[in-house]
Amino acid sequence: MASLTERTSKAQETSDALLANLAQVLAHRLRGLITSIEGFTDLLADTLVTPEQRELALRVFESTASIERILSELQWYSRPLHPMPGRRPLRTLVQELLVMLEENEAARVALDLRLSGRYQVRADVMLLRQALFMLLKNALEATGPAGVVQLRVLGEPRSLRFEVWNEGWMPPEVAEQIFVPFFTTKAQNLGIGLPIARRIAEAHGGTVYLANNDPDAGICMALILPQDDEPATDGATSLA
Repeated sequence: MASLTERTSKAQETSDALLANLAQVLAHRLRGLITSIEGFTDLLADTLVTPEQRELALRVFESTASIERILSELQWYSRPLHPMPGRRPLRTLVQELLVMLEENEAARVALDLRLSGRYQVRADVMLLRQALFMLLKNALEATGPAGVVQLRVLGEPRSLRFEVWNEGWMPPEVAEQIFVPFFTTKAQNLGIGLPIARRIAEAHGGTVYLANNDPDAGICMALILPQDDEPATDGATSLA
């Protein structure tokens, strides 16, 4: 007879699978509708003559772009994860990550990288970039348009530790639910960024967790990524 822990684990796996399947179906069905809306709006925009009319058409495009971002998150949440580990210099990984952000967002990210600039990160680079992107976006949205977010990378025995810091504090009842899929306190968010980041980390044998939540020190989300005993390097250029 299965133990309570085993039954709970299986129930959670079933629930996660159902949510992932629902997300996949919604993303597929809604993407076709959004494409149609964008196409018809584009045709309509060619017939508009006044600035006010064109402004309204632009608002439609902005709204569909927001929906596209939500659909992209749904697809990330629903896709099976099968990491294909490779190696990437830490310097290159961070540069590629910042390019994924909007220019004004990237300017608000302060780097504190405490490893050799040519440290070779071992991971599925595309998945790792996406996980870190989710953590940075979450922190940037929490700080507001003028807030600064810090990305800190530290070497630990047989692992890398990525920390994303931002100002602020979460009430305990919120902090307890931040990894629950579709839980969010922001109307414009879907609430799956942090669960996606954790899934990616766990697929690598690591994890993502809330490492700090203090009104004075701020909020820190930590991603732990297992590495080789002797990580490969190519020189010792500092990123600090």
